[in-house]
Amino acid sequence: MRTVYRQVLLATAVLVLMLSVILVAEGCQPLEQPSHASTRQTIVVYGFSIEEEVITEKVFPAFQTYWRERTGQEISFRSVFTGSEQLTEAIIEGASVDVAILSNEQHAVWLHINNLVETDWHTFPNGGIVSRSPLVIVVRPGNPLGIEDWTDLAHPGVALVHPDPSTSGGAQWALLAEYGAALLDEHGSPDAGREQLRDIWANVIATPSSSREALRQFVFGVGDALVTYEQDALLAQARGAALEVVVPRSTVVSEHVVVIVDQNVKPWEREAVEAFVAFLWSEEAQRSFTGYYFRAVTDEALNEAVPEFHEIERPFTVQDLGGWGKVYPEIIQGIWEESATR
Repeated sequence: MRTVYRQVLLATAVLVLMLSVILVAEGCQPLEQPSHASTRQTIVVYGFSIEEEVITEKVFPAFQTYWRERTGQEISFRSVFTGSEQLTEAIIEGASVDVAILSNEQHAVWLHINNLVETDWHTFPNGGIVSRSPLVIVVRPGNPLGIEDWTDLAHPGVALVHPDPSTSGGAQWALLAEYGAALLDEHGSPDAGREQLRDIWANVIATPSSSREALRQFVFGVGDALVTYEQDALLAQARGAALEVVVPRSTVVSEHVVVIVDQNVKPWEREAVEAFVAFLWSEEAQRSFTGYYFRAVTDEALNEAVPEFHEIERPFTVQDLGGWGKVYPEIIQGIWEESATR
């Protein structure tokens, strides 16, 4: 009897040991990741205000079709579109975003400094720039005040609508246009740029939070003139808004940057997120951008096919002014903030 009892104990101990080994071995295995065919993935995209139509109406559906045909996986999107600086602050404060389409590179730098973006966007096609648009002036039909250039916005009696540079990336580009045109003129100087910017801002009567909101207010009757992207002005015209576009002789061409917010992207989500970002430079996506009056960055022939695009006599970029590391503290935080608060 004692022998049988010992045999039972031994058998039980062996069984427990075997079960323990199995459980430990299973515990060491990595968690099974979702497969393409069996899951639906949601990609969260934040974009600056004027990107909303082209991204939601064209780019999202096109990528969903492309990815489904390639992998069998269904992709859904959640998105928010507002002023670029507002978006950046929201992401820094914890918004769970996978991809951000920003109006300027300074906002991408802030996300990187805050350890949210690790992937270097400069390694993407075109250095991470997905689209461009020059800054222009919008006026009432017939241009009753005869506005032809930046200097005219400083004339007495002009009521100017201008997006707020403290929340809007488009407004920050507008400041560079207003300052840079005078600085880079044949007889220009930093003093001339500073004076032009201050004189223009003396006529600002409304500062909506985004370029899109500024256009909306102008269309509803606020002000005599508006500074905005050529893209938004042309899209409004195409959709029946009563306005005219005035192209300054010299203006900045805005460059819009895409980043992956690595901090929020899980390992099994990365393939689809990276594929979506790469898709933004596909011919289909770039053609969609020009269809909504953004200027393509991959093929100039796409831009030449859009007759509404204006010729710019003397275009310049942020690099001509020293780059964002120079212009943000000197022009936006310096000259503009002094002008806005005096």
